[in-house]
Amino acid sequence: MAFIVNTAQYLPSNEISNHDLTQFPPKYRQLIEEKAGIKTRRHVTDECTSDIGALAVKQLFHKTGIDPAKIDVLICATSSPDRIHPATATRIQEICGLKNACAFDINSVCSGGIYGLKIASSLIKDGAKNVIVAASEVYSKLLNPKDIATYPYFGDGAAAVLLSGHGTYELMDIQLFSDGSGCDVIQVPAGGSMLPASAVKKERDYYFSMEGQSVYRFACEKGSELIELLSKRNAVTADRIITHQANLNIIKEIARRTDISIEKFFINVEKYANTAGASVLIALNEYLESEEAHNEDHVFLAAFGGGLSWGGCYLKKENDKK
Repeated sequence: MAFIVNTAQYLPSNEISNHDLTQFPPKYRQLIEEKAGIKTRRHVTDECTSDIGALAVKQLFHKTGIDPAKIDVLICATSSPDRIHPATATRIQEICGLKNACAFDINSVCSGGIYGLKIASSLIKDGAKNVIVAASEVYSKLLNPKDIATYPYFGDGAAAVLLSGHGTYELMDIQLFSDGSGCDVIQVPAGGSMLPASAVKKERDYYFSMEGQSVYRFACEKGSELIELLSKRNAVTADRIITHQANLNIIKEIARRTDISIEKFFINVEKYANTAGASVLIALNEYLESEEAHNEDHVFLAAFGGGLSWGGCYLKKENDKK
C-alpha cells in the first residue's frame, strides 16, 4: 500500500495581477478574470524550475522532519525543465542533499502530478520506503509576453509530496490515459530534435502554444469522465474534488456535466493561474492545510493536459479504512 505522508508547496513572491499586464489593452485585461477566473499569478525572477522545486522539497522536510538521506527516489514532474538534459530532478537532488536517492524527470504536462503519484505508488509497492514527487513549473519563461491567448493564463509554482508505506491518505486508485493523436494541440515547437535550434526560423517557435478551443473541449470531457470513472470503480462519492486548475469555467463545466455541486470542488486558480503539472499538487497541499480536510475522507484528483494526457486519483483518509 502507498500513502501520502505530507505535502508542501512553494510559490514565488513576485505576484502579477491582471492590472499589471500593461502590454495588453485594458479591455483585454478585464476579460482575463471573466474568461478564466484568474486574478493573479506568480512569476519567478532569477529562479529556474529546479530552484523552486527544491524550495518545495525543503518545505516538505520542514513539515515532516524526515532525514533527506532516507529518501529513496525523487521524481520531478515538469514540462518546463531547466535544460533538455540532465534531468531537472538531479539538480533538486543536489540542492536538497538527497544523497541516497535516485532522481529522474517525467513530462506529462499538466497531468504530470498525477503521473508522478502513480509511479511513486508503484515504487512504494515494489519496496521503496520513501518517495518524493516534486512537481515544478516555470512557464513564465516559455510564454510570449505579447500573446494574450497564453501569457495571462499561466503562472509559476511547485509542490512536493512525500509517499511511504504508511501515512494519512492511501492512494486507493490511480488511472492514467493518453491520446497521441493530440500531440500537437499543446506544445513548445522548438528546442528538441524535431526542430533544433539550428533550424529555427521563427522566434515564436520557442514559445508555448495551444489550440484553446480544442483544449477546452478536451478538458471538460476528460475531467468529467475521470470523476465518474473513479466514483464507479470505487463505489464512492467524493467529499472533495481537486481538478487541474487551468480555468474556472472548465471546472464549472465539469461540475455541470457530473451533476456535482461546485461547492465540492477545491479552487485556487484565481490566485496562481495555471501552474501546469504542479497545479493539482499545489491545490492538494492547500486543501490538506484547510479546515475542510479534517472532516472529509474521500478525495478525487483529476488532471488533463498536453500529450494529450489525463489522469485521476482516489485518496482515502487512513482513519476511514474499514
